[in-house]
Amino acid sequence: MKIKITLFYSIIAASILFSCVSKEKFNAKIRAKHSLIELKEDLAVLKTSLEEGHPGLYWYISKEKLDFKFDSIRNLLSDSTTSIQFYRMVAPLVSEVKCGHTRLVYPGLKYTKAQKDSSKKAGPAPLSQIYYHIDSNKIFVESVNNKDLLKHLKATEILAIDSVPAIEIIKKTKDLFGSDGYNLTFKDHVLTKSFAAYYYLQYSRKDSSTLQLKKIDKPDSIFNYVLKTIKPVKLKGEVKKLSKEELKKKEIARKLAKKQKKKNKYKGFDTDGSSILSLTYDSVLKSTAIMKVKSFSADAANHNKFFKESFAELQVKNIQNLIIDLRDNGGGRLTACNKLFRYLYDYGHVYTGRADMVNRYFSSSKYIDHRGLNGYKSPFRMLFVKKDTTGYYTSFSTSKVLNPLDNNFKNNLIVLINGYSFSATSLLSANLQQVNRGVFVGEETGGGYNKCTAGTMPFINLPNTKLRLRLPLKVIQTTNQRKLEGRGVFPQYPVAETIQDILDKKDVVMEKAKELISEKQID
Repeated sequence: MKIKITLFYSIIAASILFSCVSKEKFNAKIRAKHSLIELKEDLAVLKTSLEEGHPGLYWYISKEKLDFKFDSIRNLLSDSTTSIQFYRMVAPLVSEVKCGHTRLVYPGLKYTKAQKDSSKKAGPAPLSQIYYHIDSNKIFVESVNNKDLLKHLKATEILAIDSVPAIEIIKKTKDLFGSDGYNLTFKDHVLTKSFAAYYYLQYSRKDSSTLQLKKIDKPDSIFNYVLKTIKPVKLKGEVKKLSKEELKKKEIARKLAKKQKKKNKYKGFDTDGSSILSLTYDSVLKSTAIMKVKSFSADAANHNKFFKESFAELQVKNIQNLIIDLRDNGGGRLTACNKLFRYLYDYGHVYTGRADMVNRYFSSSKYIDHRGLNGYKSPFRMLFVKKDTTGYYTSFSTSKVLNPLDNNFKNNLIVLINGYSFSATSLLSANLQQVNRGVFVGEETGGGYNKCTAGTMPFINLPNTKLRLRLPLKVIQTTNQRKLEGRGVFPQYPVAETIQDILDKKDVVMEKAKELISEKQID
């Protein structure tokens, strides 16, 4: 028995040691200055992967222009270029494809648990302490995660960071990732959610940053503030001793909350603990329900159960007005968004066309990261890829007529959209608009109206710099396309949130939807 225990701990120790060595080896590769031969090899793998795998490579840029840009980058390469420097050169090139699903990813360093714990104790990086709102070429501070910063930074506009003007920062960070076609709303929302991450990719992380600011309500008051890493502070003070009765009540409340959370698990939970899927009823407007769908991801929630339960409830209550909030829904499963469509439209409908592809395989597929890819290269999977005179293609379950579902909602419908309504969410919105179902309020969706490239999306690991190319292999397209290419779904009632609306916690998009219902403008 003692020998078995010793062997067990030896295996654990060996695996930890191997993991540490593996991380160190990877980090050394990331930090290394790569030779010209290595850099050109990675650039060639990147170009070949796009040419042989991406089905929409030349939708928004000509082959001649893209080839010229690749040649320009190749001529700029030199010895002693690190992975992050190579990323900053090449990521803008990938974004020229104008595909929101295609991007170059810098993997970053790998850390041990001890290193992660040490970093956590040190506190977040300076710019990671802020929640941002990006509006065109302006950076606003929406809120902060530290009370000490609140009086200095709340309700301010950032004019510059370390003497670099905001307009230049926004341009350079937006160059690192693409959007679908000529869309004008997606990138602002991406930066709003991930500004600090993209800033540090473009400019590197520092222990402190000097912000040039001005108060939104005092535009003439320009001042500087040095933002530093702040260690998390534990609040000191006596812990109140609860009575037995108070302890009992607290335990009962804890158990009830746990039971309720378990009951609602199928609705999913966002990072703030709120449900991903929810159905509520307006307290003022008669017979009006609000359905929030934050994601169509398979991992997020059980959409089938939620939709079936919700539309049965709407039928029983005879609800006349339904507001579906798709804002900030970045997409997910095709079947999930199609399921919602079939609860909203009462005729048979072909939701998607065929999924065009460039090839069954491509030469750089040996660099595919197969983790979580469900056997992309397996012969069984490739049996579903067909070929005709047009080229390679495959089909989806949504590529045939699918009929409406029981408890189909036939009454007034309003759909709320914004620039982060992307991918599957844009596809749902486009299909609803094509059949003239619902009134749309908000701003142009981030995803395309006619088509995008998505479906199977492997990561290609570049062998030397270790950068990763996310490569969509299929065309996802609607069956009834409009003439305008490269733009999203437009609302009939455009409403854009301002920074003041956000600071005042005023949901002007929802207010407009309710106004339309109260004034009976949605029949």
